[in-house]
Amino acid sequence: MDKPVLRFSENGKFRVLMISDFHAGKSYNPKLKKGIEALLEETKPDFVMVGGDQVLEKDNYEDVKAYMADIMEPVISRKIPWGTVFGNHDREVGIDIALEEKAYEELPYCMSESGPEELHGIGNYCLSILSSKDNKPAFNLWAMDSNRYIEDYAEMFGMDKNTRFRLPDHFNYGSNGAAPLFDQIQWYFNKSLKMEKQVGRKIPGIMFMHIPLQEYLEVLRNPEECGARGDMRETCGATEINSGLFLAGLQRGDIKGYFFGHEHLIDIQGEYCGVTLACDAAVGYNMSAHDDLRGGRVIDIDEDGTISTRMVKLMDLLGKDAMRDPSYMEGGCYYFIRKL
Repeated sequence: MDKPVLRFSENGKFRVLMISDFHAGKSYNPKLKKGIEALLEETKPDFVMVGGDQVLEKDNYEDVKAYMADIMEPVISRKIPWGTVFGNHDREVGIDIALEEKAYEELPYCMSESGPEELHGIGNYCLSILSSKDNKPAFNLWAMDSNRYIEDYAEMFGMDKNTRFRLPDHFNYGSNGAAPLFDQIQWYFNKSLKMEKQVGRKIPGIMFMHIPLQEYLEVLRNPEECGARGDMRETCGATEINSGLFLAGLQRGDIKGYFFGHEHLIDIQGEYCGVTLACDAAVGYNMSAHDDLRGGRVIDIDEDGTISTRMVKLMDLLGKDAMRDPSYMEGGCYYFIRKL
């Protein structure tokens, strides 16, 4: 089938729902699908972005396609366009992520693209939301592959396999998360510039990837200055090596927000340099997660280029039915690292 057309409504509105970290397999918890259904009913999005770590079992192509079709059935049955980015764990299943991407693209209403073959990663693409008044792009949804681990750089770049990427006096928390590489950033920069020349103006947009950029740490460590709100119950797994993507976005002046998965126990949002940065906790049940954080992130986009975002929690929608184990909370409250 032809890919859907994304367009602002007559009143200039467009809504994205981001859900991340299914960590699914053939035996995925059925509460995942029920949770997605509840989020769709509550938020009624125009587009759904799946933010990485969709699969975490060594399944074959047919298996992945079958259970992803089942998990995404609430989205597909509502004929809602959707897309994906890849996470670090997607690379650890039994099939190559290029095949995983192919499986997604064959499902109805999926708008994901493999992206340019010459780039690192799979799933670097840009989707335009057309104006409510004409067929010109009014806003862009950028998808970037944040790759896997910084230790992978040794083999990728022909470095000594014993190279130490994480040192005791670190920028982050000693995490080994990777980031989009220079050729991916160059692709974004050049494509953004080209589209500006074609349309005659800068096209505002937001960008999705799995692993948080290093600049997200500014929000976490400077909550008052960045207007941060949400929960942080684990250290952030952002990369130790700054990719330069955030600075490229500042130079282009078109990226209004960066949205990440990866952090099962962080859903903090805030602004740094006037740009929104946010995680969406997790929606899955087959990995570490807290029941009261589980949910999805709504991003409301106005045709004038402004955005707003908020979390929607499954327990607010489904009560105890959203809990993995309803007896879990009877023993006391959760351990909080930080609540903003």
